[in-house]
Amino acid sequence: MEKFERIYRHGDVLIFKLEEAPASGIVKTVSHLVLETGEVTGHAHRLKGQVEILTENPLSKELVFRVVDKAVLSHEEHDHIVLGAGIYLKASQAEYNPFTNLIGWVRD
Repeated sequence: MEKFERIYRHGDVLIFKLEEAPASGIVKTVSHLVLETGEVTGHAHRLKGQVEILTENPLSKELVFRVVDKAVLSHEEHDHIVLGAGIYLKASQAEYNPFTNLIGWVRD
């Protein structure tokens, strides 16, 4: 497990600022990235700034990315967060339903 310096919560999205980068190369570089889209409202957690995507895992909804200078995380229903330069891990919140004995993603 990666060591982290700080945790950010933005609705149902969790972002960990990692102490070091995992061993991988750059998958792609983007200036706008949607981290999560609300299934009910259609709202989205958007990241704007120069971002290098290092690893993606669609099944676990995890994404490791590098912010080159700074990036702004925004959403229609949350305050924006400014992420400084560094390596980050995006994870989505999951919840356990004791009645169905299932784990599912928290829906925004």
